[in-house]
Amino acid sequence: YPIFGSRVWCRFGCPMAAILGFQQRLFSKFRITTNGGQCISCGNCSTYCEMGIDVRSYAQKGENIVRSSCVGCGICAAVCPRGVLKLENTSMKGRINSNEILLGNDVDLMELINQD
Repeated sequence: YPIFGSRVWCRFGCPMAAILGFQQRLFSKFRITTNGGQCISCGNCSTYCEMGIDVRSYAQKGENIVRSSCVGCGICAAVCPRGVLKLENTSMKGRINSNEILLGNDVDLMELINQD
């Protein structure tokens, strides 16, 4: 697929990818983080990212990967030769620490987000 890249179904059509991305963004303690501008632009991270995210651009800017399409698999961190990318266990502050929303229960999202 020359226009859309690889894994078109996984990135644009698969409902499981959307669910995992949503869950990773709101519920997961694990994040792909970068440690500043030490990226050598080898491109391994973007090449091996199965969701087709341009991870290298985030690493070059020193920004954490916060795309909803990122499922937090950690492959980009594993192939980084300089250790710029890391799969870290971060704090749950500002994230939902409940599965009530995934179960379809009636919940107040703002209350879940603001709880400590």
